[in-house]
Amino acid sequence: MNNNVDVAIAGAGIAGCLLARNLARDGHRVAVIEKSKREDAGHDWWDTIKIATFARVGMPEPEPPELMSTRHEATVYLPLETKPLTAPPRPESIHVDRKLLEQRQIRYAEEAGAELLFGAKATGPLLDGDRVAGMGVETADGQKIELRAKITIDAAGMSGALRSKMPEKFGFPRQVERKDMFVTYREIRNNTTDSRDDLLIFGKNNGVVWVNRAEAGMVDFFAGAINFPGRPEPRDIVNEMIRKTPEAGDRIMRGGYGAPIPVRHCFDSFVAPGFMLCGDSACHCSPIDGSGMASSMIAADHASKVAHAALENGDTSVAALWPYIGAYKREQGVPFVGLDAVQKFMVSEPKINLELLFTRGVLKIEEFWGSGGGAGGNKLKMLLRLIKLADRPLFVRRLIASVGIGAKLKEHYMNFPEKYDPAEFAAWVNEKQRLFAELPPAMLPPR
Repeated sequence: MNNNVDVAIAGAGIAGCLLARNLARDGHRVAVIEKSKREDAGHDWWDTIKIATFARVGMPEPEPPELMSTRHEATVYLPLETKPLTAPPRPESIHVDRKLLEQRQIRYAEEAGAELLFGAKATGPLLDGDRVAGMGVETADGQKIELRAKITIDAAGMSGALRSKMPEKFGFPRQVERKDMFVTYREIRNNTTDSRDDLLIFGKNNGVVWVNRAEAGMVDFFAGAINFPGRPEPRDIVNEMIRKTPEAGDRIMRGGYGAPIPVRHCFDSFVAPGFMLCGDSACHCSPIDGSGMASSMIAADHASKVAHAALENGDTSVAALWPYIGAYKREQGVPFVGLDAVQKFMVSEPKINLELLFTRGVLKIEEFWGSGGGAGGNKLKMLLRLIKLADRPLFVRRLIASVGIGAKLKEHYMNFPEKYDPAEFAAWVNEKQRLFAELPPAMLPPR
C-alpha cells in the first residue's frame, strides 16, 4: 500500500466503502484501513433500508441473495404490552444481507482503484499543527506505519477510532455519551415451524425488542436499550424471548453478538482541517432505533462530493469541507433532529402516556417510526386527534410543547450556516442547545 495518498479512510463499512468508490472514481488515490479480515467484513445479519437509497447514491439495487425480503406486517406492543397494534408493511423498504452488501461495496471500491488493507487498525490521527495529515496504522503482523493523506476520514463506527483521539475543539466530542447510545444483542436461530409472524415491542426498557420471522427458516431476536444506569442486559432479554418461543431452534445461524450504537442527532460539526467524520462516527443515524444504513450512505455521498472539490482546489481547510455538514443536515439531519426531540420527551414520560398516545390513535406507528415524528405535519389533524387525550391535559401540554420544539429544531437545521464562520457557528450551536433545553423537564429519572 502506498503510504502517501489523497484520501485515507478508517473503516470499510457502509460509509467508508462508498466514500472510497466515489473518490477513487474521481481519480484520487484512496486507501481504506479495516480492522476486520476481508471475509469477516459486514454485520452477520440483515437490515432494513429504503430501496430508493441505492439510486440516490448511484448504486445498483441489490439482487438475491443480497436482496432478502420486503417488510412484513408486524404486531406491535407498547412498553406495558396491554393492547396489540398492527404496523402495516412498508413496500418502500427491503431487507438486505449486510455481509453481502458490504462485500459488494468492497468490490466496487477496489474496482474503482481504491486500496483496502484488512486486519489493520487505525491507531490515531497524525497531526501537523491543527491539521490532520493522515493516520497511524498497525497491521495484522504488528507493523506500525504512518499513512499520510490530504484528507483523512473516520468512518470506523461509533467508537471513532480517530475521532476519539482528536483535540476537543472542532465541534464534535471524543466519545458518545451513555444516554445517547443503545446497547444491543442480536441472535438469529433456525425456525422449526412455518410461522412468519413478526413481533415488535417499542419502548420496553427505553428501547426496542423484536422477534422477526420474515426470512424463511430463521427467527431473528433483537433487544436494544438506551444505556441508562440500571438498564437490563440485552442478551438476557433475548435469552428470555428464546425461552418463550417454541419454534426457535437450538442452532445460532447468524449474529450471536451485540454492539453499542448511537441514538442521537448528528454532531454539530463533522469536519476539521484535513479531516471528516462519516456514518456512525458522526452519529448519522436514527435517534429512535439507531438504524443508519441509508443515512450513512447519503452522508458518504455528500462527503465524497465535497472532498473531491476540496482536493481539486488544493484546499482542505474547515471552510472548504464545511458544505458537507449543511448538505447532510438539510437532507437527513432535519427529520432526525425532530425524532430526537420526540425520543427525549418520550423517555421522560410515564409509560402509560406512551401507550395511550398510540392505542387511542393520536399517533400511528407508521407515522412515528423513522418518519421524523408527527402526523404528516397537519396541525389540524393532530389537534383533532389530541381530543382523545382530553383526560390527560398535562401530558397533552407537554406533548404539544415537545412537538413544537421539534419543529423549531428542524427549521434551525435547515438554516445551518452556509459558510464557515466561527462566531456564526457558535451562535447556531448555542441556539440548538437552547431549543433542546426548552423540552419539558423529565417526569421520570433516567433508568
